[in-house]
Amino acid sequence: MHSMQIEATWSNPVYLRKCKPGGLIYELDLNELPTEPGVYVFCRTHGQKISPIYIGETLNLRSRIKSHLNSLPLMRAIENAATGKRLLIYCTVKAGSDAKAKKHVKVIEKALILHAQGEGHILFNKKGTKLPTDEISFTGNRTSEAIAPRSMFIKKALT
Repeated sequence: MHSMQIEATWSNPVYLRKCKPGGLIYELDLNELPTEPGVYVFCRTHGQKISPIYIGETLNLRSRIKSHLNSLPLMRAIENAATGKRLLIYCTVKAGSDAKAKKHVKVIEKALILHAQGEGHILFNKKGTKLPTDEISFTGNRTSEAIAPRSMFIKKALT
Protein backbone atom coordinates (compact mmCIF):
# COMPACT_ATOMS: atom_id res chain seq x y z
CA MET A 1 0.00 0.00 0.00
CA HIS A 2 1.30 3.43 -1.00
CA SER A 3 1.79 5.91 1.85
CA MET A 4 0.85 9.58 1.51
CA GLN A 5 3.30 12.40 2.06
CA ILE A 6 1.21 15.14 3.67
CA GLU A 7 2.58 18.61 4.38
CA ALA A 8 0.72 21.11 6.53
CA THR A 9 1.69 24.56 7.78
CA TRP A 10 0.50 25.74 11.21
CA SER A 11 -0.72 29.31 11.71
CA ASN A 12 0.03 31.50 14.67
CA PRO A 13 -2.72 31.26 17.31
CA VAL A 14 -5.74 33.54 16.84
CA TYR A 15 -7.31 34.52 20.17
CA LEU A 16 -11.10 34.47 20.44
CA ARG A 17 -12.68 37.65 21.78
CA LYS A 18 -15.72 37.49 24.04
CA CYS A 19 -18.69 39.34 22.49
CA LYS A 20 -21.13 41.63 24.22
CA PRO A 21 -24.19 39.85 25.66
CA GLY A 22 -27.04 39.34 23.21
CA GLY A 23 -24.94 38.44 20.19
CA LEU A 24 -22.40 35.78 19.36
CA ILE A 25 -20.39 34.30 22.23
CA TYR A 26 -16.96 34.71 20.58
CA GLU A 27 -15.60 36.61 17.62
CA LEU A 28 -12.37 36.95 15.69
CA ASP A 29 -11.27 38.75 12.53
CA LEU A 30 -12.46 36.35 9.83
CA ASN A 31 -10.53 38.30 7.18
CA GLU A 32 -7.31 37.05 8.81
CA LEU A 33 -8.30 33.46 8.00
CA PRO A 34 -7.44 31.90 4.64
CA THR A 35 -10.02 30.37 2.32
CA GLU A 36 -7.76 27.35 1.79
CA PRO A 37 -8.26 23.74 2.91
CA GLY A 38 -7.05 22.90 6.38
CA VAL A 39 -7.55 21.53 9.86
CA TYR A 40 -8.43 23.76 12.81
CA VAL A 41 -8.39 23.36 16.56
CA PHE A 42 -10.35 25.41 19.09
CA CYS A 43 -8.28 25.37 22.32
CA ARG A 44 -7.85 26.87 25.73
CA THR A 45 -4.59 27.90 27.32
CA HIS A 46 -3.66 27.35 30.94
CA GLY A 47 -0.13 28.33 31.89
CA GLN A 48 2.20 26.95 29.24
CA LYS A 49 -0.27 24.20 28.30
CA ILE A 50 -2.78 24.23 25.48
CA SER A 51 -5.78 21.90 25.59
CA PRO A 52 -7.78 21.16 22.44
CA ILE A 53 -11.56 21.45 22.79
CA TYR A 54 -12.67 20.79 19.21
CA ILE A 55 -10.79 19.59 16.10
CA GLY A 56 -12.21 19.88 12.58
CA GLU A 57 -11.34 19.81 8.89
CA THR A 58 -12.59 21.82 5.92
CA LEU A 59 -11.88 22.82 2.34
CA ASN A 60 -12.42 26.51 3.29
CA LEU A 61 -11.13 27.55 6.71
CA ARG A 62 -12.72 31.02 6.75
CA SER A 63 -16.27 29.90 5.92
CA ARG A 64 -16.12 26.88 8.25
CA ILE A 65 -14.88 28.94 11.22
CA LYS A 66 -17.57 31.57 10.48
CA SER A 67 -20.27 28.87 10.68
CA HIS A 68 -18.77 27.53 13.92
CA LEU A 69 -18.86 31.00 15.51
CA ASN A 70 -22.63 30.88 14.85
CA SER A 71 -22.97 27.40 16.39
CA LEU A 72 -24.37 27.93 19.87
CA PRO A 73 -23.69 24.36 21.13
CA LEU A 74 -20.02 24.48 20.08
CA MET A 75 -19.41 28.02 21.35
CA ARG A 76 -21.09 27.14 24.68
CA ALA A 77 -18.80 24.10 24.98
CA ILE A 78 -15.78 26.34 24.37
CA GLU A 79 -17.13 28.91 26.86
CA ASN A 80 -17.82 26.23 29.49
CA ALA A 81 -14.39 24.60 29.24
CA ALA A 82 -12.11 25.15 32.23
CA THR A 83 -10.48 28.55 32.71
CA GLY A 84 -7.93 29.99 30.31
CA LYS A 85 -7.80 32.07 27.15
CA ARG A 86 -9.64 30.64 24.16
CA LEU A 87 -7.86 30.41 20.85
CA LEU A 88 -7.99 28.96 17.38
CA ILE A 89 -5.01 27.46 15.62
CA TYR A 90 -5.15 25.97 12.16
CA CYS A 91 -2.94 24.40 9.54
CA THR A 92 -3.28 24.71 5.79
CA VAL A 93 -2.50 21.99 3.27
CA LYS A 94 -1.35 22.33 -0.31
CA ALA A 95 -2.59 19.30 -2.20
CA GLY A 96 -3.12 20.32 -5.83
CA SER A 97 -6.77 19.23 -6.10
CA ASP A 98 -9.86 19.41 -3.89
CA ALA A 99 -10.12 15.61 -3.85
CA LYS A 100 -6.54 15.25 -2.66
CA ALA A 101 -6.95 18.12 -0.15
CA LYS A 102 -10.10 16.48 1.28
CA LYS A 103 -8.21 13.22 1.79
CA HIS A 104 -5.24 15.01 3.40
CA VAL A 105 -7.31 17.10 5.84
CA LYS A 106 -9.30 14.02 6.91
CA VAL A 107 -6.05 12.14 7.67
CA ILE A 108 -4.66 15.11 9.64
CA GLU A 109 -7.94 15.58 11.56
CA LYS A 110 -8.06 11.90 12.53
CA ALA A 111 -4.40 11.93 13.59
CA LEU A 112 -4.91 15.04 15.75
CA ILE A 113 -8.06 13.59 17.35
CA LEU A 114 -6.28 10.31 18.15
CA HIS A 115 -3.27 12.20 19.54
CA ALA A 116 -5.48 14.47 21.69
CA GLN A 117 -7.37 11.47 23.05
CA GLY A 118 -4.09 9.66 23.69
CA GLU A 119 -3.02 12.66 25.78
CA GLY A 120 -6.26 12.36 27.78
CA HIS A 121 -8.09 15.39 26.34
CA ILE A 122 -11.88 15.24 26.21
CA LEU A 123 -13.04 16.70 22.90
CA PHE A 124 -16.44 18.17 22.07
CA ASN A 125 -16.28 16.53 18.61
CA LYS A 126 -19.12 14.19 17.77
CA LYS A 127 -17.41 12.65 14.73
CA GLY A 128 -14.33 10.50 15.22
CA THR A 129 -14.15 10.65 19.02
CA LYS A 130 -16.31 7.67 19.83
CA LEU A 131 -13.45 5.36 19.00
CA PRO A 132 -13.27 2.43 21.40
CA THR A 133 -10.29 2.96 23.68
CA ASP A 134 -8.65 1.13 26.53
CA GLU A 135 -7.11 3.04 29.43
CA ILE A 136 -3.88 1.86 31.02
CA SER A 137 -2.85 3.21 34.43
CA PHE A 138 0.66 2.63 35.74
CA THR A 139 1.78 2.83 39.38
CA GLY A 140 5.17 2.26 40.93
CA ASN A 141 8.46 4.07 40.54
CA ARG A 142 8.83 7.45 38.85
CA THR A 143 11.72 6.30 36.63
CA SER A 144 9.21 4.44 34.46
CA GLU A 145 7.58 7.77 33.47
CA ALA A 146 10.40 8.22 30.97
CA ILE A 147 8.95 5.18 29.20
CA ALA A 148 5.21 5.75 29.63
CA PRO A 149 2.95 8.28 31.37
CA ARG A 150 1.01 7.34 34.50
CA SER A 151 -2.17 7.06 32.44
CA MET A 152 -2.59 6.52 28.72
CA PHE A 153 -5.37 5.77 26.26
CA ILE A 154 -4.93 3.44 23.30
CA LYS A 155 -7.21 2.28 20.53
CA LYS A 156 -9.08 -0.79 21.74
CA ALA A 157 -7.17 -3.92 20.88
CA LEU A 158 -8.88 -6.15 18.37
CA THR A 159 -9.33 -9.35 20.36
